[in-house]
Amino acid sequence: MKKDEKKMKTWIITEKPNVAERIARSLGAAKKLSRGGISYYKVGDTFVAPAVGHIFGLKERKGGRWTYPVFDIEWVPSYKVNKSSEFTRKYLDNIKFLAGKCDRFINACDYDIEGEVIAFNTIKHACNIDPLDKKVSRMKFSTLTPESILSAYNNLEPINKGMADAGLTRHMLDWYWGINLSRALTLAIRRARGYVTLSIGRVQGPSLKLLAVRDRKISAFKSESYWQLEMIASKDKSRLSAFHSEDKFWDKSRVESAKDRCGDTAVVVKVQRRKYKQKPPFPFDLTTLQTEAYKQLRIDPRRTLEIAQELYTNAYISYPRTSSQQLPKGIDYTGIIKNLRGIKVYSPCCEELLSKKTLKPHNGRKKDPAHPAIHPTGEIPKNLGDYQGKLYDLIVRRFFATFGDPAIRQTVGIDLDNNSEIFIAKGTTTIETGWHTLYGKYAKFEEEELPNLVKGDQLGVEEIKMHEKETQPPKRYTPASIIREMEKRNLGTKATRSQILDILFKRGYLSGKSIEVTPLGLHVVDTMEKYCPEVLSEKLTRKFEKEMDQIGLGKMPGEKVIKEGEETIIHISKEFKKNESEIGAALVSSLKSTVRKESGGELGKCLKCDGNLVLRKSKFGGQFVGCDNYPKCRYTISLPPGLIKKTGVCKQCGYPILTSIMKGKRPFRFCVNPECVTKKKYGNLGGVKT
Repeated sequence: MKKDEKKMKTWIITEKPNVAERIARSLGAAKKLSRGGISYYKVGDTFVAPAVGHIFGLKERKGGRWTYPVFDIEWVPSYKVNKSSEFTRKYLDNIKFLAGKCDRFINACDYDIEGEVIAFNTIKHACNIDPLDKKVSRMKFSTLTPESILSAYNNLEPINKGMADAGLTRHMLDWYWGINLSRALTLAIRRARGYVTLSIGRVQGPSLKLLAVRDRKISAFKSESYWQLEMIASKDKSRLSAFHSEDKFWDKSRVESAKDRCGDTAVVVKVQRRKYKQKPPFPFDLTTLQTEAYKQLRIDPRRTLEIAQELYTNAYISYPRTSSQQLPKGIDYTGIIKNLRGIKVYSPCCEELLSKKTLKPHNGRKKDPAHPAIHPTGEIPKNLGDYQGKLYDLIVRRFFATFGDPAIRQTVGIDLDNNSEIFIAKGTTTIETGWHTLYGKYAKFEEEELPNLVKGDQLGVEEIKMHEKETQPPKRYTPASIIREMEKRNLGTKATRSQILDILFKRGYLSGKSIEVTPLGLHVVDTMEKYCPEVLSEKLTRKFEKEMDQIGLGKMPGEKVIKEGEETIIHISKEFKKNESEIGAALVSSLKSTVRKESGGELGKCLKCDGNLVLRKSKFGGQFVGCDNYPKCRYTISLPPGLIKKTGVCKQCGYPILTSIMKGKRPFRFCVNPECVTKKKYGNLGGVKT
């Protein structure tokens, strides 16, 4: 060890490796070092070294026998919790090595609950330092530009104890719910002789129920017929469409009578014109960015957050995990716009904004004490990928639009009298584009201009159309609309809602972009509602969310909320154990029907018992045919590699024909029945000639 290394006093911890490099180079002449394959940096007497997300996780202190409820947990290195986190071991070793050299510590992780937890646990468990000690400080920034980093470094703050406590409490509650309820569900299924692991979480349960309620409304919906009457009329080569003032006719004889009374001319009896100002949109918070990205770019909310995080760590945009719709005065709007003027496609918008006497954003009501609304930093992007470029463009255009002038739009309503039957034509046009120009292609509004008519004008009637329609069921949630609804109901956090939705898809509870709850998901909800409704309780989840907000503000101790969580889980566990047999039987029945559906239905009767053959997946990912009476019946049939599909019926024995599809090879068709005569004719896999 060199003598000058003994003088190293400070270690700055970052959440990710690329952020460590950016911070180091912003602080001065950074020297890149490496240890155990992990890069870190030296700037004067300061180390800048990264964690790699959560390098500590929760684990049961005395694991082994599966039982519930369990609450005896501890924080341990992540690689001891999950084998997939083995890569974190090198980062932890490097942190321990550097901790021994330093006597001052700075948390430069993302300024949010997760960032606070990452640094808190790392400093406490890896460095053996009290995170609340005076030697530990906090860098607070919302962008990773050199200016913001230097400002944060020169204005260090104390660790946010409330934020850390709220994060630690959330992790413990989520562990309690996730592990205990997963064990309860799985043990109930095993009691009913089912051998599948199911799970559900503290926020996933209420979110799944929310989607299931919509599914039930759609399934129960009964459409009703109604009619609409449309008149096509014209004057001096100008045509318009007008609908009867009654709108929906529920009686067919009534609409037919109205149509029969109509003649060949219609007279304008009223013309109404109304101009209104359409204010610019609010700046993006995370939820509105996710919903707008889905609407405009068809990027799902989870992916939007991932891309936004990439743009942030490259210093192109501000911190994306924010609930703020406000751009505060402290941001150098003019400087950002001047920099963006260097990008040719944005130059006209920048010139328009810079010509204004003042730049004042149209802020929304939503606030976030930690971060402003999402905005570009003014750093010029380099080598953006397709979706990165699209999302960046949306964020920049939205930023521009918030400073724009109101658009002026005009609505026109024309009432026409056709033999005392009143028809109404409506149209809306944009008179002054205002902020529409700045938002560009994302400002999509219908433009329908009506002829310039005045009261007393006569029009010739070209046609009277009678449209028969049906009432429509409620729309299914999309990934964007369910995120919005979860926010409205205070389920989850801005940073976790898209992840929660992704988990429900991975568990097989949801399917489709127009989200549908699978039979398995519906059965889980039905079973929990009947035997253990607290698992799905929105009210209970909201209660804990509000209490964690109070912890973050320093108004409630985390220990109290953890104790409440334990008491709730104890109560839920008692209900589970009391109804374990019924819960298990209901879920096993659902699982069997789900397996049949996923396999394309039954594949014939089992050749060893009275069960049915179904397509199954092995634990190694391959496929085989097995009996749905498993484990009572362990009859199986091996299958060739490739994608297996049911494609017909065997003419020899009546069992299904399956087809194996492999890239670069001809599809291979065979009868699933191993005793079929085709086995002797075409080989032991039963190939069938086409």
